[in-house]
Amino acid sequence: MAKSRTERASAPAWSRRCLTCWAAPLIFLFLVPYNMPLTGTELGMLETLGPPLMGLTATSLLGITLPLCGCASRWLVVVQVVLQMAIIGCFLAEGTHPEARKTFETGSLERPAELKGEGREGVAGAASARFLEPRIEAKRQGTMSVVLPCLNEPYAFKTVMSFCNRTPAEVLEEIIVVDDASVPHLITKLEGVPPHCKLKVLRHNESLGLMIAKQTGGDAAAGTYIGFYDCHVAPARNWYKETIELLAAKERRLVVPMIADLDLDSWDEKVHGALTAKCYINFNADFWWYEDQSDFIPVISGGLVATTQKWWKDSGGFDPGMRGWGGENTDQSLRAWLCGGDILRARSSHVAHMWRVDSDPRTLSHYKLKHRTDNLARVAAIWFGEFKDKFREGKLDSKIDVSVAVRKLQDLQCKPFAYFLHRFRKLYVTGGVLPEYVFRLRLKGTEKCISKAGGNFRLENCATASWLHFANMAPLGFPIPSDFQQTDTDSASTSEVVCGGHTAPSCAECPRQHGQDWCHVDCKWLFGHCVPANSRPPSPSANLSRSSRKFSGIRLWNSIECFDRLDPTGPIVYFCDITGQNQNQQYLLDAKGLIRHASGRCVSVNAKLTQLAAIPCKGAREWEVIEQFVPSETQRYEAAVARYQLGEDLPDS
Repeated sequence: MAKSRTERASAPAWSRRCLTCWAAPLIFLFLVPYNMPLTGTELGMLETLGPPLMGLTATSLLGITLPLCGCASRWLVVVQVVLQMAIIGCFLAEGTHPEARKTFETGSLERPAELKGEGREGVAGAASARFLEPRIEAKRQGTMSVVLPCLNEPYAFKTVMSFCNRTPAEVLEEIIVVDDASVPHLITKLEGVPPHCKLKVLRHNESLGLMIAKQTGGDAAAGTYIGFYDCHVAPARNWYKETIELLAAKERRLVVPMIADLDLDSWDEKVHGALTAKCYINFNADFWWYEDQSDFIPVISGGLVATTQKWWKDSGGFDPGMRGWGGENTDQSLRAWLCGGDILRARSSHVAHMWRVDSDPRTLSHYKLKHRTDNLARVAAIWFGEFKDKFREGKLDSKIDVSVAVRKLQDLQCKPFAYFLHRFRKLYVTGGVLPEYVFRLRLKGTEKCISKAGGNFRLENCATASWLHFANMAPLGFPIPSDFQQTDTDSASTSEVVCGGHTAPSCAECPRQHGQDWCHVDCKWLFGHCVPANSRPPSPSANLSRSSRKFSGIRLWNSIECFDRLDPTGPIVYFCDITGQNQNQQYLLDAKGLIRHASGRCVSVNAKLTQLAAIPCKGAREWEVIEQFVPSETQRYEAAVARYQLGEDLPDS
């Protein structure tokens, strides 16, 4: 295979330099006698040796036999000058060790051993492998201003020093602490912060709340990027790198770190602690945590987020009508998604956060406010548009003045709320927040329906029973049997399996009565069928036709609560897993009217028909859907998709 031009040139260049270095002393050894008459006039050599040499030939001089016998000395001088110029040219030419020379064809970025100790920018141009170009310093991506809103915060000093110690000076523009009228002044607790931390303390004369404190800090920030963080966090090493890289790629962007648990004793991230970042909102503007594999985030959780200076100024920061805290995260998130931006999480950027825990007095909040507003109502009034009557079941105060915020949205040419629902339709359509239809579940042959009662469900007169709908749509390929007629005998497998250390002739014979405690190694029970334990369904599809959808949960309408674990007295109530992967929440209403749980049991009733019960499906009672209807939010969403011609781009939740 032919070598590239770069490959052919690299080895000779190195050889020329080496040969020149060794040959130069030998060449000069023979040429010195010719130079002496020309350059040594101070020693009188020109007078004694010049005439025999200038224009004459010679074979020896001062007892030295010359190799260039018979050549005119003037030509030898010319040759020497040429050689000297060549030497200078060789040493000034760009070059390096041949092992460090890689080509565009190979694309290798591996450093030679002697360069391993250099820093990240030690080998310029490594990203494109252009080692033959002059060394160019990597372009700086800008600086970060860290904004910390604080009120009577006992951990302000530790937070400031954590950001100072773990952010390089060339990256850290400043640390801005906004003192929201702490008593005593917060600056008295920050006197030990060294000058290189670039600390600035701004103070409100009265407490104006978290949003106004953030606004004050953001407006004063001078960095290319602005990071807003709580006053009780500790960033990990290199926390800023991926955050800045993502922000540098797009101006209208918010970036959220992976939020870890903070160890108050070490003031660092807990080992093996949980990492969170993603939230979604319901029609009450409440946000709820969830997790999946995508790095796009519908809604940020609150106080830990970074953005660009440009977007901060263009978007206007926070809603000026908000007071206190809460709601600003939803407002900022919808502003990003609906006004031409996006939100990403930086997986390698970790920031440990101190959570408020009632059992630990060290974590108690000291944020006391005189003035608060209904910030969630403001979010609904500004953003929900045609869906705003879903907020708190139509109880949105029409007197809320959001005219200033709405004018800003018009200036930014923001999209309607339906675009957000469509962008994240894996959550809102597939996840069941927008129900296909709403219904009540009645026990066949009775007037009793399933209804919520505290943390459980019970039988109640259907006229007052809870409205339900199917929750998480089952992902494509999910191991849900299409025919349950063989459920009670279970499907058979011909291969021998190991269940909890016990060998069984088939998957079907693993003793399921022990439940999770039996610890099935090779198989698990799902809707009464034994399936491979390592089977993982693919991502759910949001574009299935209604006739092909299969649901894997039952949810309370206008709520974030679902049927959860199946106890002996029926399902318990718990927060919905929007992704549908929680096996406790996997329920199916089959064609026969049985409510099947993933454990293989069914929801039934006791003999006196007074309460729910969990029993084997073979003897379970049947249920039926009554009074079903398509809710207004679903009708409006489908109409908006058609009206705004929302495309079939792949949703990524």
